[in-house]
Amino acid sequence: MILRAVERDDMYVLTVSIRGVEHTLTGPVSSMGRRSIGQSLLVLLRTEQGLPAHNEWGTMVGVRPTKLLHKYIDQYGSLEDATRHIGDEFSVSLEKLDILSRIGQYQRPFLESHSNKDISLYCGIPFCETRCVYCSFPYGLYQEYHRQSEFIAALLDDIDDVRQICESYNLHTNTLYMGGGTPTILNNEDFHHVLTGLSTLIPKGHEFTVEAGRPDSITTEKIQSMQACHVNRISINPQTMDDTILRRIGRGHSAQDIDDMYQYVKKHTDFAVNMDFIAGLPGQNIKHMVHNMDYICHNLPENVTIHTLAIKRGSPLYDLNMQHDVPDESIVKHMVQYAQERLEQAGYVPYYLYRQQYMRGQLENIGYTLPGQACEYNIQIMEERQTIMSMGPGGSSKWIKAPAFRQKKQHMPKDVDVYTDTLKALLAKRHALCKSFWEVV
Repeated sequence: MILRAVERDDMYVLTVSIRGVEHTLTGPVSSMGRRSIGQSLLVLLRTEQGLPAHNEWGTMVGVRPTKLLHKYIDQYGSLEDATRHIGDEFSVSLEKLDILSRIGQYQRPFLESHSNKDISLYCGIPFCETRCVYCSFPYGLYQEYHRQSEFIAALLDDIDDVRQICESYNLHTNTLYMGGGTPTILNNEDFHHVLTGLSTLIPKGHEFTVEAGRPDSITTEKIQSMQACHVNRISINPQTMDDTILRRIGRGHSAQDIDDMYQYVKKHTDFAVNMDFIAGLPGQNIKHMVHNMDYICHNLPENVTIHTLAIKRGSPLYDLNMQHDVPDESIVKHMVQYAQERLEQAGYVPYYLYRQQYMRGQLENIGYTLPGQACEYNIQIMEERQTIMSMGPGGSSKWIKAPAFRQKKQHMPKDVDVYTDTLKALLAKRHALCKSFWEVV
């Protein structure tokens, strides 16, 4: 395939040559013109591959479909008109429009006008103890990293710098999320020190979440530290409750370990719990998802997220050519649909959604919640209507102001050594961005 693009007489012209046949796509010189050409190109490429011109998401691409929905709600004044516009513009199926509409309606109260000094915070620990076959994210294995003490010292300085910024500009932290990687990979003492620093950034009782995804990284001391620091939400992420698949994907724990941890947390703490599952894992079939949902519907954690497997470049699943073990797209779709039906029958409602590249069946990830138990941070990070400042390597800070919701951004280095060695300059840049944002508000 050969692409040639020119701008001519206030029009974009894209010529696409496929097997010697040329196709010409045009649109006005504008963002809508670029979008129109992109939609036409997507339809052309699907058709050339023998696929239907549109899948259930039509020509809609991008990570955050609900973000666009909220933009159209602002523009048209109603959820119904916004949903109709998306259906007309992108040829989205009625099924996907329904889930978008329900999520948008649930989210809207969380996104109504806030002060520009209401913020959320993120702290990232980009390490794990083992590498899951589907994951391309972690910087490395923590036990193999030889500058642990320097990293912790830098992270504590980073956290203290955010504390000073919050005090200087009289900011109000609504939610705080400690993610990864696996944050609980830190040893008991370091975990407690980091958590203690983070607890100074958020009032007691506000939403404070820790990803405690892997039971092999949890100790009673870490649970006690979370309680002492007023954490009130955690994620326990099985991905599957099948031991054979857990071993196959590189997890260092069993399904029984997950249940033991869940039951301990529910007995000894007041934490709300999220549990993540993935549809499309190697060797998985619908019986495995039935077993997963049986477990959920029996135990009823406050939140459940159903992910669709994304075969990411840089993951062992991609690099080791294990795709042949991944179930067919129709099976994955069946699993996702089954999970939705079981969860909604059990009283859960969908409350956030996002998509990724290379997702099996071009589906989506959906978070479900029991009534009144939604994780607000997940809504804010997806819809990008509130400033979120990030601490730790690989994080992104976004300063966002209504009504246009344009962003100022800072991306922390993913390389932990670079983060540690250049932290002083990174913090200086963050201070400059804060000054340009809040001193003119």
